[in-house]
Amino acid sequence: MADAVLTTQIENRDGIQLVHVSGPLDSMTHEQFKSLLDPMVNTPGVRIVLDCEQLSYVNSKGLALLGRYQRIAIQTLSFFGIAGLNRRITKTIELLGMGKLVRLYPSVDEAMQAAAVL
Repeated sequence: MADAVLTTQIENRDGIQLVHVSGPLDSMTHEQFKSLLDPMVNTPGVRIVLDCEQLSYVNSKGLALLGRYQRIAIQTLSFFGIAGLNRRITKTIELLGMGKLVRLYPSVDEAMQAAAVL
């Protein structure tokens, strides 16, 4: 499978951590993603926007992790926004009833605007 690598790049935009994610978030890449995001998410008051425009796939473990990060963000008065998910992943999140749990934004710009007012 040519798309089996998850790549990430972190960009600090005016105090907002913009995390660009490309490739699949699955059992092969779960620990890599978790080890990158855990320290960031566990910082109180942090503002994180996850740019998922190039995210090709998310399995159930990855979805559970995104839900966990959203709960932590709420508890620590932080911001965790997920931007630019493809239609297939968004539909899966809605079918699982996670749409009310996670903050989804159609674009990175909209998520950045929401994070800026926190």
